[in-house]
Amino acid sequence: MGDQFLKAPWAARQPGRGLFTLIVTFLFSFIIASSFSIEVFTGFLGYYVMSCIGLFIVIGALWGGGFISIEHVPQPFKGVVLLVFALSGGLLISYFLINFIGGGVLHPYLTIYTIVAVITMFFLFLAFGFWPFNKLSLPAAGFLFIIFGYLIALCLTQLFNFNLLSYPAGVSPSPIAAVPFYQAGGPLFGLPAPSGPIPWEHAAAYTVCSVDFLWMFAALGMWPFTKLKMKQPLFGVVVSASCLILGYILLAIGIHLLKIEPLTFMSYAVSFIFGVLLLLTLFQLWPGNTIKSAAGGFLNIVLAIVIAIVGNYGIRAFCLWKFGDAMVYPDDLFATNTMMLALLFPMWAAYGDLFQFWPLPPLAPPDGEPSP
Repeated sequence: MGDQFLKAPWAARQPGRGLFTLIVTFLFSFIIASSFSIEVFTGFLGYYVMSCIGLFIVIGALWGGGFISIEHVPQPFKGVVLLVFALSGGLLISYFLINFIGGGVLHPYLTIYTIVAVITMFFLFLAFGFWPFNKLSLPAAGFLFIIFGYLIALCLTQLFNFNLLSYPAGVSPSPIAAVPFYQAGGPLFGLPAPSGPIPWEHAAAYTVCSVDFLWMFAALGMWPFTKLKMKQPLFGVVVSASCLILGYILLAIGIHLLKIEPLTFMSYAVSFIFGVLLLLTLFQLWPGNTIKSAAGGFLNIVLAIVIAIVGNYGIRAFCLWKFGDAMVYPDDLFATNTMMLALLFPMWAAYGDLFQFWPLPPLAPPDGEPSP
């Protein structure tokens, strides 16, 4: 009976298979999140899973199973092998970064640094198409891609200033003056963190705003840049520059014009990424892909915004129910963000790229198209 249910026509087509995988991954995520305190959930658990994202990108998009040759292994065992490999690698990355970048302690700078590293890898993957790493052997390409992402992030975060908590009340303008964070008198004084020219809240929000546009262009099939017939690395440079400019405009509107506190605005930006990734990974860009024009992509962008709003409210409500009085600024924002991008997105990536949506059948071609 169960086998017939999972092989029914809905399971091979959208939106049925997307809804099924959405329910399954949400249930697993809620169970995982419910098993930990907010300190562990937004601390080591979220950090550890984020450390695995680079390997998920490499295994799913760069290696495509070519480096770890286990094509003869059936699902779900193949997925288990790849997942164990990614989780083991993520554990090594976490251990290295905590001890050699964080001074032996997991603290906010290390989390922000890892977020910037993941975003850097998104740009190297989506904008540059893995250039120049795709010219190397598969093992070298994968590992150098990850290493390079972390090195670029290390340079970028030197521009961040972690000395102060700029908005201690969680609102803008703040009724309370900025308080020490990493500098003398702050709770994290003595831990390694850069003291660059840009307040860390603004820098983190800007980074996420920029990658919002990268994922938006990905949902549009990299339109309109594909019309320009550029090759790498020029294509990647133009896409990245466009995202950085648009990200700054969005940030200026949000925190300067609308006076939204930067970390709160960053959470809104994270919610949009959540919406786009849900449509990309679970629904394979349905329903926009049923429209044979750029209008289909823009339909998905609108849907992503709706999903972002609903997702932000829904996941925040769950976190409030689970963590209760611990949901105070900025931990309330970190808990919501961790649920959306540090837990659900890696779970979607693992389920799709490693387990190939097992036990669902392969995705059927749209009506009117021949089967491969």
